[in-house]
Amino acid sequence: MSNKLFICLVLILLCKHAYMQNIQTIKGQISCSNDTITIPYAHIGILGTGIGTVSNINGNFELKGQFNFEKDTLMISHIEYEKKLIPISKLAADTNFIKLVRNEYLLADVIVLPDDKKKEIFKNVIKNLKNNYPDKLYQCEAFYREIQYQKRTNKHTRLIESAVNIQDGKTTSPLSKIKCSLLQFRKSDNFTEEHWGSKLLKKMLDLSPNHLHLLLVGNPIRYYKDRLHTSKFNPLTQRYKDKELKFALSHIIQKLDDQIYVFKSTQGISCTFYINSKDYAILKYEEEMKSKTSLIFKSSYQYKKIDNKYYPAFYYNVSITDYLKNSKGLGITESSLTFVNYSPDRKKFKRLRSKHVLPNEIDLYEQKMEYDENFWANYNILLDEPLEDKVISDLERKTSLQSQFKENATNQNQ
Repeated sequence: MSNKLFICLVLILLCKHAYMQNIQTIKGQISCSNDTITIPYAHIGILGTGIGTVSNINGNFELKGQFNFEKDTLMISHIEYEKKLIPISKLAADTNFIKLVRNEYLLADVIVLPDDKKKEIFKNVIKNLKNNYPDKLYQCEAFYREIQYQKRTNKHTRLIESAVNIQDGKTTSPLSKIKCSLLQFRKSDNFTEEHWGSKLLKKMLDLSPNHLHLLLVGNPIRYYKDRLHTSKFNPLTQRYKDKELKFALSHIIQKLDDQIYVFKSTQGISCTFYINSKDYAILKYEEEMKSKTSLIFKSSYQYKKIDNKYYPAFYYNVSITDYLKNSKGLGITESSLTFVNYSPDRKKFKRLRSKHVLPNEIDLYEQKMEYDENFWANYNILLDEPLEDKVISDLERKTSLQSQFKENATNQNQ
């Protein structure tokens, strides 16, 4: 090894050590000020940056980074609660118990909203889509988790976790412009037993087995211009047309500086729109379909505002993926995307090259990557979204999950 190379390696190690020494941690739990109910999926971040996380199902969060304790401010927001700003200098060294004030609700039975007003609101939603959402290419990082479950055995059968880089463009860009690459990836053993009939049906209907891709293209505000005229399946297509306004105002969420209209439709697919009255942005969209006996699918899309544009915050979907007649409840796939870091400035990121882009038509489970144990041990979002104990116990039938992650990875020496 040359002296120059040795000196470079030493400098890199010293810089990495210095960086790790400067990493701080903010821990906390988010709950309602009126009671002891914890608040899941609240957005937590440093004001003025695109770096943040979300609280887990128990309202807990842990945020790591390099903070300026004199200038930085922690921001906590949730669509159902008032936003809260806390200077980092006033936070506790250990766990911070943060209370949010629930927004006031105005119930629909005391609000008279004529059809003309509904039409005006949704026309403004369409008119402002290009202003409210990204109007140029951007990149963001997200944490993806996919869990499969079979009711026939009452057990979880497969787990995928990945840190991904997503590149997308303006709302009118074709869905083919959405690109995704793996930053880190790990998977459990696969215990899913899919019937041949299920595989045949998916092939006949040309259904993609890539649930990450399905989550991304399911974003209801994307490619709205085409879908408004051609698609029979996108909810915005039907809900935006004047003649299809078959939904009602459920209630209004009264915030400090504005109001959020909550519209619901229960005909066919049950849909819920959360619309900001000030700029007519869709803050959240939910849809659900049930049969007489079981859930068919349920989706949720949430957005948060960064530099006057609304970017993806959290995507979630649970759906039937197994079509066995004797399965006593069918198989279920649950997938979620939690967005953490954003790069809206085109000058600060490189376009994803084709060789790095994940193929949309291939089951993500077929992907392989070297398992970076150190990365996963320090991955911030995993602390906020821990696996349920039952998921772990169901999957650890033969070996521990850590062993499965290593065994199912691509070894660098292979």
